[in-house]
Formats: sequence, structure tokens, C-alpha cells
Amino acid sequence: MSSLQAEVAVVAAGDRSEVDVSQEPHRRLVFDALTAVIPADQRPEALDEQQELYADLGMDSLRFVRLLVELESKLGVNLLDEELMTIELVTVADLVDLVGRISLPAAE
Repeated sequence: MSSLQAEVAVVAAGDRSEVDVSQEPHRRLVFDALTAVIPADQRPEALDEQQELYADLGMDSLRFVRLLVELESKLGVNLLDEELMTIELVTVADLVDLVGRISLPAAE
């Protein structure tokens, strides 16, 4: 099992107790990626972690793939479909948590 798979499994299980670093850099990275893929005329006035990607931000499957590619580029990782299929990415907070978990091994 790769470290990303382990981190994805932790996110899927909902265990957030291991993350004790500030989420602000992760939040900023996710917000920047969302801003890059959502057209300006379709973006809400403000992004927040409670917003749902599809219902609130108008995400569709193509835009979601673009978002994942943007995050991969910013993080310098490859997100595998098999790993992503094990978690629910419904809200902005879910993405922030995922970015935080992926960033943890790089920080060690």
C-alpha cells in the first residue's frame, strides 16, 4: 500500500485526529485550484469549506477532472483513480482534508 493509499484510507475513515498542522496552506491551495477551474461568471462571491462541489459550485465531471489535474500539478503528485474511488469528495472541506493528508508525507 502506498503512502497516498494509506492517507486516502484515513480520509475515507473520517479520522482527522492525526492532522494537527494548520489547514490554511491546504485551504489556500484548494481555493486557488477551484478558482482556476470555475469560470469567473459562475464562481460564488466567496468560497468556503461547507460548499458542495457539485450542488453549490456547479462542478461537473469535466471540471472535476480539471480540478484534480490542477491539484496534482500544485502538489507534484499523481492521484490514482483507484485511490480516489475509496473516498467521498463532496465538499470543499473534503478536498482540503485530502490535500492535507497528501501533504503530510512530503513534510516529514
